[in-house]
Amino acid sequence: MFFWFVAVRYLKPMLVILCGLEFFFICVDSLQYFDTLAQSANHAIWFLVFDCMYAFNYVLPLALLLGLIVFYISLIKSNQYVALLSLGYSRKKIFYPPFIIINLIVCCYIGLNATDFVYAQERADNIINSSNSADISKDLFIRYNTDYVFFEKVYPLLQKAENIQIYHTENKDNKQLVSITRAKEGYFRNNEWELVAPQVSILPTDYTLGKTGMVDKEYNSVTTLRGFKPKVLDTFYKNKPAISIIDTLYSLHILLREGADTGRTRGVLYTLAIIPFFISMLCVIIAYYAPPLARYGNLAMLGISLSVLSLIVWGIFFSLGKLNANAVFIPELSMLMPLGILCIISIRYYRKFNRI
Repeated sequence: MFFWFVAVRYLKPMLVILCGLEFFFICVDSLQYFDTLAQSANHAIWFLVFDCMYAFNYVLPLALLLGLIVFYISLIKSNQYVALLSLGYSRKKIFYPPFIIINLIVCCYIGLNATDFVYAQERADNIINSSNSADISKDLFIRYNTDYVFFEKVYPLLQKAENIQIYHTENKDNKQLVSITRAKEGYFRNNEWELVAPQVSILPTDYTLGKTGMVDKEYNSVTTLRGFKPKVLDTFYKNKPAISIIDTLYSLHILLREGADTGRTRGVLYTLAIIPFFISMLCVIIAYYAPPLARYGNLAMLGISLSVLSLIVWGIFFSLGKLNANAVFIPELSMLMPLGILCIISIRYYRKFNRI
């Protein structure tokens, strides 16, 4: 009963702020595309859906933090906070319901980052460009196992590629070329690439004069490159890749196996799976500075100060996430270390929570 009494008083302002920020973001973002969206109601609806999902990444941390600030200010102004304290509930016990809700929401958000939810921005951009092929990667050359793969064009959302060339080698050490596969187009289906009407050139094993030379064969279709997802290429070549946690882990596995640099991929992984927990840590600091009575402090100034603090911390981690997506810094130093410092500070505040 006590849990829901406190939880409802946190959820109400948090949801109001979340909906307000979402509405503001969508309105501002939609105005610049008003002429394009007015031509099709179907496109307009899908754009708003995807844009709402994209905006969720920005507004959720702010809604959780600002909602907690409003929660404490409303409790203090109505004297409910001091009433709960006088009934024997400690500051920690009053803080637990919103803290648990915040952590559950953060965990759910991280779970969403493991799905196609993270591709909402690309889908919204593709609607504006009236084509699913708007997001195109060009002239990609990469090693995968013992194969060297060249894609002239890759359409990640369509799971399609054009003008594919695959150079098959015998092993990684001597890199002896065995065959070359060329195809005008291919599709990623059932976790492997299906090449349409490919031409396979099989090189001879013995280059002695008079021996059998290169043999060309044509097929209706050939499956190859099993597990090589199109979206994985974003972490190799794009400055700001939009990729899910699962695809990021797969990219990291490929890069580690090939001995390539993993800085950008690690930065993306930390941004999606670890950095969101800064919200929980900052909540402890916000709760610590909430006075039991309004006369113990200026609530207006307190609310402004905590709101500015929330925006600054959110801005720092957001900026670090974008910079590490460009492989500017070492992700462990630029992301995990600040998060660790914030964690230590929040633990220190939590330990002296009831001493005030």
